[in-house]
Amino acid sequence: MPAARQRAILAAAMTYFPHRVLSRALLACIVLACAHTSALGQGTVTIHVLNDTTDNLEVTLYDRNLRRHQMVLSGQVIYGNASIATTISADSSGQGHVYWRAMTTSRDMRQCGHHEKAGLNNGDTVHVWANGSCSH
Repeated sequence: MPAARQRAILAAAMTYFPHRVLSRALLACIVLACAHTSALGQGTVTIHVLNDTTDNLEVTLYDRNLRRHQMVLSGQVIYGNASIATTISADSSGQGHVYWRAMTTSRDMRQCGHHEKAGLNNGDTVHVWANGSCSH
């Protein structure tokens, strides 16, 4: 076989080989990234925030599973004895963790409340209320 022909065959094989290796490596990285995400439990949990009072409340809710404690609800008005659904992040065990603050919307005799709740599962209810004094 002539040397020119051998070089042409080798060059054709070498141009295909790096492309194939690169595409397989990329596929492997994508699969590992998805497996890593599911292994860490980085999912979401849907919870219900229930206003336990007859007063309308302004509710602020923080997701405590996130490093910067991201605000999920910001001054969301929840009417008396009503609830809303929201999604928060799950920890490695698949559970949510929130901190909330609530304040009555009425300007007369304003009241406040706050609480932290961990171990939340999908569909759980977080009860919010405002029955204490507001400190500034």
